Parts: sequence; C-alpha cells; structure tokens
Amino acid sequence: MQYANYTSDKYQIQFQYPSDWLIREKENRFEEGSDIAISKNKIATGKMGIHFYNDIFENFGSTNLDSVFADFYKGRTSDDSKYEYRTIESPSFLNIDGQRTGSFLMTFKQKYEINPITGAVQYWITLVGNNGYMIEFVSTPENFDTPDNIEIRDHFIKSINFLGLNNNTDTSGPISSVGRFAE
Repeated sequence: MQYANYTSDKYQIQFQYPSDWLIREKENRFEEGSDIAISKNKIATGKMGIHFYNDIFENFGSTNLDSVFADFYKGRTSDDSKYEYRTIESPSFLNIDGQRTGSFLMTFKQKYEINPITGAVQYWITLVGNNGYMIEFVSTPENFDTPDNIEIRDHFIKSINFLGLNNNTDTSGPISSVGRFAE
C-alpha cells in the first residue's frame, strides 16, 4: 500500500494516510464532522477522523489525561435511547509520538430499527500541551479487522507527529511505545 504525507499547521499534526484515500480539512469551525477527515468513498472500507481542541481545560474541564479519558469513555459507552454500545477492547494507554494516549474499541447499533446502522469505532485521546486530540477510526464490524484496515490503522497511528510539542499536561502513568515515522 502506498502512503502520502500530510501536514496541518492549523491543527498542528502530521501523519501518513493511504494515497488513494481522500483527505478534507474543515474550512471553518461551523462545519460539522471531523476537523480532518480521511476516507475512501465507502464507510465500510474505513474512515479516520481527527478532532482538535485548542483549549483542553475549556473543552474537557481538566488537563489530566486520566480524568479526560475516563469521562470520554463513559460518555461514549453509556447506552442511550437510540444506540446500544459494546466495548470490544477495554480502555488502555499507549504512546503516540511520545505522548501518553488513551484508547478503546467499541461497537454501536441502532435500537428499534428494522435495518439498524451498526459500526465499530476505535478512539485515541491525546493531550499535547494546551491542545487535545480525539482521533477515531470507524468501519463496519465486518470490515474493521480486514488485513488492509489493520495495516492502514497501524500505519496511520505510528506515523503521527504532533507539531510544536509543549508538555503542559499531566501525563503521569504507564506508557507503551507505538513509534513514529521518519520523514
């Protein structure tokens, strides 16, 4: 698989993505969806999204990754009236570009629908200085772990570089290494 480099000065991140996928960066803050969206034409194939928060305390109410991640996990996995959720991989921590990152994998399914929408999504939450990132990979449960999607997801996460690193966040806790790409 061929990969292309992408750098966003606006969202202070650099990464590699499949060269035959499309990438779109929000033009203004009123647009819905991810700040950076990377996908092929079909959701079944997979889709990556990067959400950027330029003031972690204002957006998350804390600068402590453990607290932010626990609240995010609870908010994403609490059953509601429209969807049922199932945790596939429990919350754990890893290292992306030297930054402690929380991650988990879940499935979701619409309730009370004849042809319910189902999906699988893996989240990564990272705090970098005063900035926060919520990164997601979404696909159908059937296609989430295809060899191509596994390669794409792993390559993408390992290739991430946070630009202008400034470590003002509380990143205490265990760390495992994921790596980083060389330019």
